[in-house]
Amino acid sequence: MTASSRGCGRAAARLLNSSTARPRTSTTTRTHTPILLPSTTRFYAIAATSFKPLSGPSSHKPHLDNLPPVSPSPASKTYALATGIVLSRPPLLTPEQSPFEKSFFLYQKRLNERLALPFTQYFYFKKDTPAIAAWKKHVKERNGVAGRDVGGYEAYGEEGWNDEVLVGSDIAEPERVRQGLVKEAIGAEEVVGEEVQGIEVYPRETEADRKGDMRSLERRLAETLYLVVKGGKEGENAWGFPRGELGGREMLHTAAERILHQTAGKNMNTWIVGHVPIGFSTIEPSAKFSRKGEKVFFMKGRIMAGQVDLKGNEMGVTDWKWVTRGELQGLVTPRYFSQVRGMLADR
Repeated sequence: MTASSRGCGRAAARLLNSSTARPRTSTTTRTHTPILLPSTTRFYAIAATSFKPLSGPSSHKPHLDNLPPVSPSPASKTYALATGIVLSRPPLLTPEQSPFEKSFFLYQKRLNERLALPFTQYFYFKKDTPAIAAWKKHVKERNGVAGRDVGGYEAYGEEGWNDEVLVGSDIAEPERVRQGLVKEAIGAEEVVGEEVQGIEVYPRETEADRKGDMRSLERRLAETLYLVVKGGKEGENAWGFPRGELGGREMLHTAAERILHQTAGKNMNTWIVGHVPIGFSTIEPSAKFSRKGEKVFFMKGRIMAGQVDLKGNEMGVTDWKWVTRGELQGLVTPRYFSQVRGMLADR
């Protein structure tokens, strides 16, 4: 047996002897306090009948006596899903400029003349050519300035600081600028007064504007026009956007195309912009007018060609108009306009 084995044996024997040996007691006498066991009687238990209700404020609240009784909520209303079409014709002309805009744009052009380098004529025109001769003729009429729409302003002259438009001046008028450009392009001999011979300028005011034809698309060229119809879902004498109910699992954009064809005919080349509605409105049910409730989702559409044809329409529409945002406000009810005005362009 090795030394390590003998050591382990002795340690085990000591542990065994210590657990079986008689425990040592102190020579000092110990005093033990007797433990009192609880009796079977529970002194803290009190009969429930011996309790008295606490004296406090009354639970009655007089201010609640005047409240009306709570009535059960009425039955929920049912609504049908419908699709409306905001069919529009975008502006064909830029809007007319205000006096401030005219002055501001002319000031920007003159400021650009001050910041740009002088025009180098011999870089663009060769000497002793008809082009340089015509250039010298026109630049002399413009007070030696290369820009044709700055009103003869010379940025590098003694009056270069004077680049603002005076009150009452017509230098910034677009009509004057246009006449000057045409006069220089075709020659002064073909311009008689303010009229240009041989050139017909397209007017901003069309014949439909002068006649007040609200069915024509050739009106209000600087504003957006919207198609509104009379009759149909809106009522016999009410105006509004074309709309109709969805059928089955029909999608909004496909329903919009179908409803537009059923309302305004197929003599139009239109495009439904996107598959997401641009607005939403709620039509409450009314027993007085025999009308059921509808949740209407409006889709945006554009017309590119054609015109409305009410012959054989399936929605009971009797009339139509192409109106601007301002004209629409005068046709429909205030509540209807408040629901759709967020879908309309500013101009």
